This record gives sequence, C-alpha cells and structure tokens, in this order.
Amino acid sequence: MATTTASSFISSVILQPLIVAISSAVYSSLLSYEMVGNLDWRPIVICATSDVLVIAADHLKDQEIVTGTRGAAVIKRFTPLARIFLALNASLLVAALSLSPPKATFFTAVFTSPAFLWTTPLDLSRIGAVLKRLIGANYSQEVDKAHKPFIIKRVPGMKAFFSGTIRSCGVFLVVQSALQSPWKSTHNALPWTIAETLVWSMVNRTGHCIMSDVRDYDEDKEAGVPTIPVLLDSLLKTRMILTVVHAAILTAFRHNPFIVASSCFAIALVWILGKDTPKPYFRLSLHSQSIFIVTYAVLLTFGL
Repeated sequence: MATTTASSFISSVILQPLIVAISSAVYSSLLSYEMVGNLDWRPIVICATSDVLVIAADHLKDQEIVTGTRGAAVIKRFTPLARIFLALNASLLVAALSLSPPKATFFTAVFTSPAFLWTTPLDLSRIGAVLKRLIGANYSQEVDKAHKPFIIKRVPGMKAFFSGTIRSCGVFLVVQSALQSPWKSTHNALPWTIAETLVWSMVNRTGHCIMSDVRDYDEDKEAGVPTIPVLLDSLLKTRMILTVVHAAILTAFRHNPFIVASSCFAIALVWILGKDTPKPYFRLSLHSQSIFIVTYAVLLTFGL
C-alpha cells in the first residue's frame, strides 16, 4: 500500500466525498424543482451530507488501517480534522432531518445502511442463533469456525446494483418524503418528467459505478472482487453493454436534449476511459449527469 501523505489523506477523506456529494446535491435539486417548482434545502442537504458521511467514514477507516507504517504520523495528525469534518456534516444532516417528516429519516437510514455495512463481515449464523435464543428455540453453543461471514461487497454485481438504486431511487424517495410531494407532480418542468429522470439517473449512476470498476479491473480481479467487468472477464464486453444501455436511454428519451447529450457524453467516456487512465479523469464520468443538469439550470435562469 502506498504511503499516506497529507495531500492523499485530505483528498481521500475530505475532497473526494465532497466531489461525490455535489452530484447528489445537483440531482436532488433537479428532483426538488420537478416536484414543487423550487429548490428546498432540506432534501438537498440530507442527500449531500449522507454521501459525505458514508464515503468519508469508509475512506477514513481504510486510512487508519495503515497505522504502523510510515504514513501513521500523517494519519494521526489529520484524523482529528477528519472527525471534525464528519461531525459538521452529521450536524447538518440531523438539522435537515429534524425539520423534515419522519419518513425522510426512515428512507435515509434504509438507503445509507448498505453503504455503512459495505465491507463489514456479517456472521449470519450468529444472527440466526440470536434470533433462536429470542424465540426460545434450541441453541447450540458450538460455532462453525470454517463458516465465512457474509460481506455485501462480495456478492456478484451488488456494487453496481446498490450504487444505481441508492443514487437514483434512494435520492428520489428522500426528496419525495422530505417535500411530502405526490408521486406524480403537477408542476410543469418540461422537458423533464420524474419517471424519465429516475430511469436516466439509475442507468447513469450504475454506468459510472461500472466505469469505476473498469478503472480498478486489475486490482479487483486479483483480489477476487466480483464486479461486472471481472464477471464478464472482458473490458470490451463491458464497454459494449454500457454503450447499448446508454444508447437505449438516449433513444427512449430523445425528446429531452439534456438526457440525449448526457448519454452521448457517457458513451464517449465509456470508450475513452480505461484501466490505465488517471483516476481524476473518472470524475467526468461521475458528473456526466450533473454537468447537463447544471446546464439546464443556467439556461432556465437566463431564459434561454
């Protein structure tokens, strides 16, 4: 593992979570506008701070594993700053949830829990034993030492599924519950509709997650992480599938120039970005949705 430096620590624990949070903030802003015709800060803050907390906490845990190496001094020095950063975001999240209906808290908890448990070993046999004890069933004190704990990350294709679902449906449900908006909004936000935005977002977010797996293909294959590219055992097949899916969205929603442009941009990135591409360039894939939502907002603001 590379030695942790001050810049790499801050980039991993603070800057990267903020960059990802921007995409959630932009998407939730669009949903808020589609539903009620204005921007409500509560769901935007909930979605953005949830992203920051989940990603920063995960990256901080990864960094702390380095303790005992040459980077330990850096980690010890900057961990308090990272904890303050997490505490500030947690405070913002609690404030936004306290001013939102209880359903918003429920959906936030539901859709963030898989991320917090992403790499956590879950011993299902022990959980079953606890349940048996609670209901009074016979319980054996012997534990199967050879039994491997369940890890969500190790389920084939689960990373792409969770990413696409949480970053589309999860954000939608948080926004809808916070605004107490009907499922079908009466606000006219042409050329957008909620259903089309939801489908487009799911495909786009899933596609970006798979592109991240393309970037990490060699590492994931060596570690046995069952991502889509590893399961297909081919980056070419992965690119072809992503192209077909993005093209399908482009065709289905061809009346919306922003979805068309976003899908074309995503297809181009599918063939431009690869496992040898520097990681910062993959932020273009991350924001292949945000860029065109912001473009729409600018055009709307200036009446163009």
